[in-house]
Amino acid sequence: MPAPPPAVAKYGGRPPELRLAMPSIPHPPSVAAPDPRLSALLFVLRERSGADKPDESLARVEPFSVPMPGGASATLAPAWFDLIGDLQLRLVRDTPDSMLTLHAAELDDLGLGADDAVAAALSNLERRLGPPAVTPWHNLRRVGTAEDELDSNWFVDRAFWRARLAEHPAGVVVAAPRTDLLLFAPADDVAAVASMRVGIPDLHAQAGDWRLSSALYLFEDDRWTVLQPAAPVPDAAD
Repeated sequence: MPAPPPAVAKYGGRPPELRLAMPSIPHPPSVAAPDPRLSALLFVLRERSGADKPDESLARVEPFSVPMPGGASATLAPAWFDLIGDLQLRLVRDTPDSMLTLHAAELDDLGLGADDAVAAALSNLERRLGPPAVTPWHNLRRVGTAEDELDSNWFVDRAFWRARLAEHPAGVVVAAPRTDLLLFAPADDVAAVASMRVGIPDLHAQAGDWRLSSALYLFEDDRWTVLQPAAPVPDAAD
């Protein structure tokens, strides 16, 4: 399977960088004014290398410690969620300069659960970029918009996949080997699915900073399952 064309260099030829900022003390917005934090809410998908989550759900990542200058450490609790397979969803605040990681406390302050926050972020994404389109990609089909850096985000657009399921009742096989590449094929297209089983791990291995998931996912009966697990993480000695 040939490698995809270079991504649009909106972020300097690299996927959007996340900055793990320390949480600040929130200032309550005016009751009469819309909360600007909601319109800035987005998410990105990232690889959780070595993970193999069998079910689809938003499982919040446990708080973790990071080193600080002088040998100290700080505990951070970002609004990150293991989704399925080796896919991790990370809520972010979009700013003119970068995407900042949203902390769990900020999500709580907004009064949003994980599902509602992702729905709001997906709505923001579609408002900015328009709905995703389907285009031919070799023997597969590609999902995305004119700005492809966040194309993998449409994996989370359930309404989109329900529409594909109506077209292909046997199900659809989906892959996101790169953050800027989301592909699918009808589950009953034997030749296309066979090419994905071989080609997707190769695309993932060659993706560099854009690498996302080497797994194949099946959308069937209105739910996601892992069709082919992610390739094993190479041993450090290899």
